Amino acid sequence: MLTIPKKTNEANQLFFWVILGLLVIWLFSGLTACKLSTPVLLTLHNIMEISGITLGFIIFFIVWYATNHNVGIQACVISLIALSISIFEIGHVLAYPGMPEIATETLDHLWITYSLVARLIWGFGLLYAMTLPASNGTFAYYPNKTLLYSTLLVVAALMANVSFNNTLSPSLYIDRYDHPLAVLGRVVVLVADAAAFIILRRYHPNHVSRNFLQMALIFSFLADLSYLFSSHTPFVLNVSAHLCKVLSYYYLQRAIFVVVIQNPYEEIMKFKDEMEKLAANNAKLYQESEQQRNLIEDTLAKIGTIISSQLNLKDTLDAIADMVADMMHARQSCIALLTKDHSVLQVAATYGINTPPVVIPLQSSLAGQVLENKTALYIDDLTLHPELFRPQLIFSSIRSLICAPLVNDQEVIGVIEAYSSDKAAFTERDALFLKALGSYAGAAIASAMLYEETKLRLDEEKFLYQIAQSAASTIDTDTIMAQCTTHTVNALNADMGIGFLLGSSGRILSAKATVGIDCTITDVELAACPKLAELTGAFKPAAATADAFPFLSQSCGKNTAKHLLVLPLSVDHRLLGVIILGWRGFVAPDRLERLPFAALMAQQIALGLEKANLYNQVKAMALSDGLTGLANRRNFDMFLKAELRRSFTLKRPLSLIMFDLDKFKTYNDTYGHLTGDKLLAQIGEILRHNVRSIDLPARYGGEEFSIILPECTNAEALAIAEKLRQIVEETHFPDNLGAFTARITASLGVATYDPAITSGGVPDMEDLIAWADKALYQAKQQGRNRVVNAALVQ
Repeated sequence: MLTIPKKTNEANQLFFWVILGLLVIWLFSGLTACKLSTPVLLTLHNIMEISGITLGFIIFFIVWYATNHNVGIQACVISLIALSISIFEIGHVLAYPGMPEIATETLDHLWITYSLVARLIWGFGLLYAMTLPASNGTFAYYPNKTLLYSTLLVVAALMANVSFNNTLSPSLYIDRYDHPLAVLGRVVVLVADAAAFIILRRYHPNHVSRNFLQMALIFSFLADLSYLFSSHTPFVLNVSAHLCKVLSYYYLQRAIFVVVIQNPYEEIMKFKDEMEKLAANNAKLYQESEQQRNLIEDTLAKIGTIISSQLNLKDTLDAIADMVADMMHARQSCIALLTKDHSVLQVAATYGINTPPVVIPLQSSLAGQVLENKTALYIDDLTLHPELFRPQLIFSSIRSLICAPLVNDQEVIGVIEAYSSDKAAFTERDALFLKALGSYAGAAIASAMLYEETKLRLDEEKFLYQIAQSAASTIDTDTIMAQCTTHTVNALNADMGIGFLLGSSGRILSAKATVGIDCTITDVELAACPKLAELTGAFKPAAATADAFPFLSQSCGKNTAKHLLVLPLSVDHRLLGVIILGWRGFVAPDRLERLPFAALMAQQIALGLEKANLYNQVKAMALSDGLTGLANRRNFDMFLKAELRRSFTLKRPLSLIMFDLDKFKTYNDTYGHLTGDKLLAQIGEILRHNVRSIDLPARYGGEEFSIILPECTNAEALAIAEKLRQIVEETHFPDNLGAFTARITASLGVATYDPAITSGGVPDMEDLIAWADKALYQAKQQGRNRVVNAALVQ
């Protein structure tokens, strides 16, 4: 049932009090007993009575014929009451004195009986109706014809009894208006009206026509009150009583109209409006569902394209991050993948974030809650959750956030997040959609990772073969490092790489190769990098952060690399070198976790370096003197023969110095042969460090040495020889007591071949040696400790 609006209640109550005030005035101003002429009185009386009768029949026809829906038992009872009192009111009008050719003297009292019976039916009928439910009661169906016929039969029987017996019963005969029974009937009706009013107010507070029913009962009460305190005779008309009675009929008709016609109509209209709204809402939902379906189809098509295209992992992640931002109407998005131990969410791809974070913390983030609950979650206003992690943007701030798990084969492999600077940018439907998308995206990412894993395994074999080829194709350790550093960078998709070789002292790392960096890397003392020394000391590959090798950021800038992989190159726990790989941005988890493959590469490279070192050592042993480390006689002969041909071809001078220690036999006899060997080794160091890099110092035999000087004139050779003589003369040599107190001198002979001033072909090597040796002999003859220049070769 609908309730009467407040404004309507106030208007009705105002009207009611105005009318009530007027009626009170009327009651005390003579309107209860108007003496009029008979024609006027009769006419006025009939008008008011017929008005009431008409309203009664209208009430009846509204309930029984104006609608085809159920009206409720209360309305049915009220309509039958209206019909009954209308019939008795007709009898009252017809029996009223003065009606021509109808009323007789024997029936003069019937108009009083008819009126009293009508008021009794009215009072007790409405009292009974107020005790019934307003609707959906026992008779909450279409008006029952049997009930109507039964009512008409009872009314007809009652009227027949009154009309033909001239009394209600043999013992009740009312012949005047002020008869005690008439007065008692009015009082009883007054009590019934008051009781009906109280029941209505108390038990029907939400009755749809409560105000109209209240007014009908109040006017009925006033009418009966007016009848009670004034006379109503054929010569005196109670205008106020009749008027109140008509008004009570009118408001009862209004109440029935509201219950039977107006309220159902309003409910129908309301239902119609609701149905229209529902239809519009259904149409909107249909459109939204179509858009959602198209969106899902488009998303699934894109994911299917990603899966079928076999993109690499980075391209797959970037495509999904871009797609999620587009689907969620978000400005930024982020994909983070769990590491194998599920301890860290590592950011794998972002969209719209200039400085993406490296990881997402599990303890203070929505992503951590999503991983725990394995469902999508969203936050409307992040300002209410300052403790939650969110990426830091440069030109805006993140206000709302949505996150869903990435699932593959019922296993969570990461999360996907979308961000917006607007408040409440995401809904529950977005969460459901993103959760579904997370399953497909997880499958796409897993497929890309599997594809890349397969490709990586094939690449591993290829790169191991290339490293083995590079290590076997040369005995130059610098070349091996340069080529293998490049292979290692490519094998692990690193952004940069540096190859170091450990010096003979075991303390200095010499940079031999760089890949992906433009700056210069200088030699590094291993003790200056404690973290790097610790990692290399473990003799196995290990992941590290940029601070493990601070010289990289100091030399090349802070953004050179964020993640490092250190590959020590060792054989039998002997460190030969190290390769450092670096990544500037995201590192796929498998990159830093492919340590076994990195160890295989490091082993292959180390074996290549070890083989090259052994070969060079054997070669050095074959071409160098074991005591002094200088070239031996065989190496001397090959180098001199080659340089003579080169000198002749290029027309460039070539000089030769023969060097012999003075009285070396006396030194040996004085200090012993072991001390003599130390002296020879020291002489070798003097020669090695005091000649040019293109010169070849050699031990010619015993205490005799020779120095081949390419691109050297005779004057330059004499200067070098004199420099060596002075150094030997000024140097302290070991004695047999372990001190350096001994002294020795040297004699030197110099010979020069200059094709620019010498005719003929390439001279014999023996001739040049003989001329230098002859000059040496002359230096010995002239007193030792001097330099003698041989004549120029003719």
